[in-house]
Amino acid sequence: MSTNIPIVILDTNALLDWRVFKDPAAHPIAQAITSGRMRWLACSSMEQEWHQVWPRSYLKAWQPDPKLTLGVFQHAEFVDEPPRCALRCKDPDDQVFIDLAMHVRATWLFSKDAALLKLARRARPHGVNVMTLQSWPTKG
Repeated sequence: MSTNIPIVILDTNALLDWRVFKDPAAHPIAQAITSGRMRWLACSSMEQEWHQVWPRSYLKAWQPDPKLTLGVFQHAEFVDEPPRCALRCKDPDDQVFIDLAMHVRATWLFSKDAALLKLARRARPHGVNVMTLQSWPTKG
């Protein structure tokens, strides 16, 4: 696989936008991942969190498709759990996302989580852009 393909990390909120809320802002990133123009890296703890979150009762109003939600990680490339990085997330549940992004030098970490977004300025000098799916510039 080419090393020129940008690496992306998706937190659980970004996955909810893609697979449950079907947010149009997720479409360009999802298409880039499924077509191989982006490499989505994940570790097993991220998948475990996903399977705990998407079935929650407050999400039933969006009628998530179990086939889509259960199969989303088929598009991910699994790697080992990352070591702790120097950046600390105030939400311990979200630490793994910044850890992995920093460890693999991801181009993007997509999140809506305020604790992760607060790390954007400090992650940028390391080449990691922490942002929402909605703020990702669509390439024409």
